[in-house]
Amino acid sequence: MDFAFVCGWCGASCTVWGEPVASWWTDKYELPDEFECWSCGGINTTPPPPWTPAD
Repeated sequence: MDFAFVCGWCGASCTVWGEPVASWWTDKYELPDEFECWSCGGINTTPPPPWTPAD
C-alpha cells in the first residue's frame, strides 16, 4: 500500500510504498526509516504511525 507524506524540504507530496506485514488481527505495514523526495531529492525521516494512505 502507498502512503502519502509531505517533504520537509520543499513541501512536495511524496508517496512511499509500505510492505505488508503478516498479522491476524489488523493490517500492518513496514515503511523505510527514510525516504527521498521525488521533487528536490531531499532525505526525509518517515514519521511515526498512523500514516495516511495515498489515493
